[in-house]
Amino acid sequence: MTAAPEYLASIDEVPGWFFPPDTLLFVAIDDMQTSRGITGDLLEIGVFQGRCAILMGCLARPGERLVVCDLFEDMAGIDEENKAERLYNSELHELPVPARADFERCYLRYHESLPEIHQRPSSELDQVLPAGSFRIVHVDGGHTYNVAKRDLETARHLLGPGGIVIFDDWSNSQAPGIALAIWEEYLKGELIPLCFTPMKFYATWDPSGLTADEINAWAARQPDIVPTFAQQLLGREACHFNMSGDFWSRHSLG
Repeated sequence: MTAAPEYLASIDEVPGWFFPPDTLLFVAIDDMQTSRGITGDLLEIGVFQGRCAILMGCLARPGERLVVCDLFEDMAGIDEENKAERLYNSELHELPVPARADFERCYLRYHESLPEIHQRPSSELDQVLPAGSFRIVHVDGGHTYNVAKRDLETARHLLGPGGIVIFDDWSNSQAPGIALAIWEEYLKGELIPLCFTPMKFYATWDPSGLTADEINAWAARQPDIVPTFAQQLLGREACHFNMSGDFWSRHSLG
């Protein structure tokens, strides 16, 4: 199995969208969970060609498994709104609807075997996966409100003590249903934001799990991470992180 640093050095060779603030945070959260003794499996909902799943496979420890869920090219049984969303995104990025074979080929460049793959609607996962057995759930599936809301419910059902949910496209103006589902859940009073990046929202339902202060302390030690001031969110606060201008200059020159 490829180690995370080795994979991250060649991540741009894998098609997809998974950017430096988030690659650093995924590894940092894994380290923090390790230091806390938090264990469990890892789940990704929506994999495209595996850019993020490959890293999650690197983070899975002995005795843990990576599980992925995607419809891939199978659009049978999904409603018209979700079908339209999938086709729109494919046309927007001038890419075909991703095929399972593409994901498997990319994943096997870095790992000796495939993760556990569920080619099914993500709404069925809580029927086939054990409750409370995951430590990280990354959601990058359907972008409509109904799907995002159901994926949040699934994440809460599957996460164990100290578990983290990471939601993609939380601020995407073309996917307002995701933000609606997240903030609707937050207003119930139990979802705890940990931090934000331009693409992803990090949170937990476990008040004894990782905290925003722990993540802020980690970020303060990273020379290329730039936090905003603490955002006040109805009694809770969390920071937004991005990479420094110097980092992006070096990246574009490289």
